[in-house]
Amino acid sequence: MATLVLSVVGGVVGGPIGAALGALIGQQADRMILAPKGREGPRLADLKVQASTYGQQIPKIYGTMRVAGSVIWATDFVERRSKSGGGKGRPSVTEYSYSVSLAVALSARRISAIRRIWADGNLLRGPSGALYERGTMRLYTGSEDQRVDPLIAASVGMASASAFRGLSYVVLEGLELGSFGNRIPSLTFEVVADLAPQDSGTIANDLMGEAGRCIGQWPIQGYAASGDRLRDAMAPLFEADRIGLVSDGGDWRLAPAGMAAAGVAIAGFSANGRPASAEDIRERKRQPLSALPGAIRLRHYEPERDYQTGQQSSMVAGGGAREEQVDLPAVLPAASARSLAAWLAAAVTDGRETLVWQGDLAALALPIGGLVRLGDGSKWRISGRMVRDNHVSIELARHQRIAPPNLNADPGAAVPAPEWPEAQGVVRLFDLPNLEPSAPTSPRIILAAAASHERWRGADCWFVGADGEEPVAIGRLRSVMAMGVLEEEAPIGSAHLFDQRHSLRVRLEHEGMGLESVDNNRLLAGANRAMLGGELIQFGAAELESGTQSEGRVWRLSRLLRAQGGQVVDGLHPAGTAFLLLDDHAVLPMVDSLAQRAGMGGAWVEWAERGDTLMHSVAVPSSANALRPLAPVHGRAQADENGGLWLSWIRRSRVNIGWRDEVDMPLGEAAELWRLTLHPPDSAEALMAAWEISTPQFYLEPALIAQLPTGTAAQIIQVGDFASSAGLRIALP
Repeated sequence: MATLVLSVVGGVVGGPIGAALGALIGQQADRMILAPKGREGPRLADLKVQASTYGQQIPKIYGTMRVAGSVIWATDFVERRSKSGGGKGRPSVTEYSYSVSLAVALSARRISAIRRIWADGNLLRGPSGALYERGTMRLYTGSEDQRVDPLIAASVGMASASAFRGLSYVVLEGLELGSFGNRIPSLTFEVVADLAPQDSGTIANDLMGEAGRCIGQWPIQGYAASGDRLRDAMAPLFEADRIGLVSDGGDWRLAPAGMAAAGVAIAGFSANGRPASAEDIRERKRQPLSALPGAIRLRHYEPERDYQTGQQSSMVAGGGAREEQVDLPAVLPAASARSLAAWLAAAVTDGRETLVWQGDLAALALPIGGLVRLGDGSKWRISGRMVRDNHVSIELARHQRIAPPNLNADPGAAVPAPEWPEAQGVVRLFDLPNLEPSAPTSPRIILAAAASHERWRGADCWFVGADGEEPVAIGRLRSVMAMGVLEEEAPIGSAHLFDQRHSLRVRLEHEGMGLESVDNNRLLAGANRAMLGGELIQFGAAELESGTQSEGRVWRLSRLLRAQGGQVVDGLHPAGTAFLLLDDHAVLPMVDSLAQRAGMGGAWVEWAERGDTLMHSVAVPSSANALRPLAPVHGRAQADENGGLWLSWIRRSRVNIGWRDEVDMPLGEAAELWRLTLHPPDSAEALMAAWEISTPQFYLEPALIAQLPTGTAAQIIQVGDFASSAGLRIALP
């Protein structure tokens, strides 16, 4: 239209030259205005970014695909506060966490299942079906009778809630956002719509609602159909499958180019039945080989690389220097993609030679897209026709039948997100001695948790004081740096020297945990403190045992300091005794009020993995080591000239302020009180009633000494505010 108008205007203004210029400008305008609309179908990058735009098209998924989906509903962020620590001499710590609930539309077609879910490229849901972060997932497959999600109904009201029937979507309720920087992560889902591979014919027939209208040949594992028109949705598959229109007997269908094995003879399609001759061929063209691409590069989604973009290429025999890229937004294994690229490269020469055959009206019976044979036996594909008067011009393209090859290919080195199995969590409690510069008034009980791998979701814990009592929330436990059990029985070691003779073999919970060696300076400064059952130890050397690198969990600990914190080594530790490295911020101390109740005995902790409802229980230790005074030391028995006996000893304090020269340690108790008993040899029973004294010495009268059997010993115990110390034995001469 612009060509006609501007050529007339140019002729009026500038004569023949103006008309030519006007026609040239008009042709350029027509190309811009009347140019066919670009393809609006799926692209390779369409399914990678999650969106929440109103009016955005939701694709129909076929086979198995990884899609981002569209957020169709979401709540505001929910803030949770958890307070831990606190008490006498200790600050409390308040931690904030955020969660969100959202619904993500996946497919405008019914699906079967969801396998894996990725969040910011890392696995959020593995093959076991459990979420690696706290939250609950519900899947709606897109049936026509699916119900309204209860969370959406509770949020917007039952009257306003939609069941989204015919739309498959997933609801993530209470998804914890701490691992994603307290923001909604970019989610992608492995969606299974059909268990078997599909082809372009099956997909097109489903979209059109007509069976048998389209025939495809190349199987694909997954495809997401979207676009403004059906043509746009199927264009990528049709281009790769070389599908075109075939008309026959007033009907039409879509099929691969020249799918028929044999063609009809063109000679019989003349009104007088005369045979075709060379004069019927009015025009013949052949493209030079240099005009063909030198290689075909096919880009696709690679299932063995977590559906990331892959590419396969194939050389074109005799082709030119340019490379042709084919973007196929479908899931193809590497071998299938390589075979398809080789097939497309071989098919480039199909249709390289064209001709125009002149016939009469009887040639209208030849179907568009069908095959015909010329007199020389060559096969040609009918690509078009034009009728003028009583003549029919048939456009023919040389047809070359190419069988799809069957090739092998390597998808390349994949670096997938690790798929963790279901973690087996464990929660343990430890009763610590006092390690602070003040005398505690409640036991020092800590909780620690770990699991069989580092992607464990953690555990929520509750304290129960006795049967029938309401559980009290303690807080959330994360996995600690190093926790495990003794691999074999631990020997008794000295509490006063570096133990260079013995070692401990410890099996940690998973291979991601590790220990390190320290020098003596760091060791004496408090490094590598650990609990072994109820004993506080330190270790200077940690070595991964040879032969266990595949598991990476058995460590040999040596250069030991045993029974730290004033404890007494009173027995062997059997295999299976719990081990915990204390230098870890993930250890959760029990608040003083609950620890005081635990000291009475009979309490326990209930815990459940985050997002799970299965409850476990573990008893709370009641030994109250932090409240127990330290046993006195350096006991002496000294006789005087009258036959009496002076007993003396040196007290210790449970207040840990380090060594002070020329200054006595603070008592750490409200009053100094000692209990002294006498014990005959080979007997644990006291010989007589105990004495309670307030000074670290006592005088035994000569008359009493004369009555004691040989081998009698005195035992001294400090009586503290909350408990009594272990005893110090002094043999009497």
